[in-house]
Amino acid sequence: MAEEKKEANAENIEEQKNEETPAEPVEVKSAAKAPAKQAAAAVKEKEDKEKTHEKVKKSDVIRDLSYFSEVRKDLPEIKPGDVLRVSYRVIEGGKERIQIFEGTVIAIKNSGVSKTITVRKTSFGIAVERIFPLNSKLVQGIEVKKHSKVRRAKLYYLRELKGKAARLREFR
Repeated sequence: MAEEKKEANAENIEEQKNEETPAEPVEVKSAAKAPAKQAAAAVKEKEDKEKTHEKVKKSDVIRDLSYFSEVRKDLPEIKPGDVLRVSYRVIEGGKERIQIFEGTVIAIKNSGVSKTITVRKTSFGIAVERIFPLNSKLVQGIEVKKHSKVRRAKLYYLRELKGKAARLREFR
């Protein structure tokens, strides 16, 4: 009985092999279809090549902002701790004037085109902070009055300090 099963299995396997392989390979070649397929393949290859060239890291884009027309090149180099005079155009009602804000840079946010600085000043015993977008057309100009020696990127600790304690050492 075992031998009969083995023979039956062998016959079934041979029948399956015969069924899987077709007796005659059928080739349909059309003169019109072949160039169309080649053209489609060529177009697809071009698109794939372009996609590989277009893949650029986000960090590379943020570092190289030269392709933006809004990026200003007339601004001085600004670091935390610098004392700045920022000339900012203020529009009140229908009138327009330039307001000067002089204070210490306590933070710089480098997020590409939307780069901002936070400037803090004390006037009449009240501390005022203002955030300026550097690439805005409302910023007329920035003048660096003095550089200070600081060891941090964000000087938020100055918010708790008053008077002489809030002074920074001048960089010479």
